[in-house]
Amino acid sequence: MHIYLVRHPPPIDVDGLCYGHLDVAVDEPAIARTADSVVTQISREALASARVYCSPSPRCLGLAERLASPRGPTVVEDLIEMNFGDWQGIRWDVIAREKIDAWANDVWGYRPGGGESAEMVAARWERWVYHVRQNDSGNVVAVTHAGVIRVALARSGRVNGSSALEAHIPFGSVHRLDLENAHG
Repeated sequence: MHIYLVRHPPPIDVDGLCYGHLDVAVDEPAIARTADSVVTQISREALASARVYCSPSPRCLGLAERLASPRGPTVVEDLIEMNFGDWQGIRWDVIAREKIDAWANDVWGYRPGGGESAEMVAARWERWVYHVRQNDSGNVVAVTHAGVIRVALARSGRVNGSSALEAHIPFGSVHRLDLENAHG
């Protein structure tokens, strides 16, 4: 079984903004371009037979609907981006340096803005993977966010723990994880 993790299209007007859980706009041309790009990264055969899951964020849902068509995607709360608490909706450059440093010193345990830690996001990820292992036997596509993809790469061992949380995850990028075909 393969899980294809797909990052959503680039949102509009978010440069320098910590947006996490916020609903931010994505325009239709960006969704179309990203869908075209994803189809070049995942074979049409794999995509046609894959079950498509997505974060409930509108920036993921539009892309997931295109990739799943004519079926619909399955919306899953566990695939939503990290909650940055009080930091959401403010510019990164106005967050106090000591708070950013505290996060850098404990990337897995620190809760930015009082929201979620990377460890909490990883627990959501692992819960979802357990569900997928129990309920799916073929390929799976998950349209999600950079934070979720980073913890997935770390937990899969593809990238070393803390460095995975700093990995660059481009918009529309596809990351394939191989899981054993096991139920139970």
